[in-house]
Amino acid sequence: MVHPWIFTSSIKSVEGTPEAGAIVTVHDAAGSFVGYGHFSPESSIRIRLLSTDRGKYPDAEWFRQKIRKAVAHRIPLPGKSICSDSCRLVFGESDGLPGLVIDKYGKYLAAQFLTCGMDRMKSEIAEFAIEASGADALIDRSDCELRKLEGLSDSKAFSSGAAIPPDLLISENNFKFKVSLAEGQKTGFFLDQRDNRRAAASFIRPGMSVLDCFSYTGAFSINAAGAGAESLTLLDESQPALDIAEENFKINGMESAKREYFNGSAFKVLREFRDRNMSFDFIILDPPKFAPTKASIDRASRAYKDVNLLAMKLLKPEGLVATFSCSSGIDRAKFREILCWAAEDSGKDFQIVHSFTQPCDHPVALNFPESEYLKGFLLRLV
Repeated sequence: MVHPWIFTSSIKSVEGTPEAGAIVTVHDAAGSFVGYGHFSPESSIRIRLLSTDRGKYPDAEWFRQKIRKAVAHRIPLPGKSICSDSCRLVFGESDGLPGLVIDKYGKYLAAQFLTCGMDRMKSEIAEFAIEASGADALIDRSDCELRKLEGLSDSKAFSSGAAIPPDLLISENNFKFKVSLAEGQKTGFFLDQRDNRRAAASFIRPGMSVLDCFSYTGAFSINAAGAGAESLTLLDESQPALDIAEENFKINGMESAKREYFNGSAFKVLREFRDRNMSFDFIILDPPKFAPTKASIDRASRAYKDVNLLAMKLLKPEGLVATFSCSSGIDRAKFREILCWAAEDSGKDFQIVHSFTQPCDHPVALNFPESEYLKGFLLRLV
């Protein structure tokens, strides 16, 4: 197995002047063939390998077959292993397609072209993805920071196929959620937390008070309400996201659910809750990516420790915290260590009663450990 990333520091020489996104042939120091990959002149990851088989040059037909294979691995999942009509169809390096993410929302696809090579092929990729999945259309949601590392600007103008409605209703865990493919975070919704929302809700008991931090459009809270939570407090920096969360309660017939919304920084609001001696039976911490790269691990570690320490201080006796990290720069062992630091500073004792991970439509490639990015623990105060 070969790791798909080749960094600038590992390259001795480059013949000619390959264009950004061009497919180049890689040889080792002895002159032996290594593989074919996309060239990124402005990124520290100078080459992302596509094929390590000399006889399989990644031409258009190669991409068509790779996308078809990735989709085939997911198509049987919704309604069976996955309780949803939405899932990830292509997961970058894990599917042998570095820099490409494609999510399916019902009849529509949302894609992120994160590297020069994938951006250069977006029209062909859209055609292949629509063909393989039977979707009606694909929208480009390449509006993320990773593209800047490639020297690329944000891109949201591209679409292929039929017109995509401004809002969709998707199904997940027997609930409905409003999704905007054009404006929502990531590709529109956090599909990777589907199984964890259901798992966390299985620990909810009737009468519990729930605090949902970084709640976005309320998916964790909807699952908690469905499990019998008595009161729900949703906290997010985005008021539009909280507005959609309220819509989602109504869409799911949960108008009678006791709920309260707070718009602001979780760090600030949690401190205010602490100073007001507020407490909760169940707290959910699903923050954004604090450590997108290993270079930001120290800063991210402090942020994870601070927010978890604040949550620990807000727990009622025997309370539970479902805490997550989606930072690929922080592995499971490091995240657990950070939680130990927070627990020590809280002066309280905690047990791990459940571990969370990413779902089966976000597979982990053995040759690419960075693909195992989502991790979490359910902690109980004892």
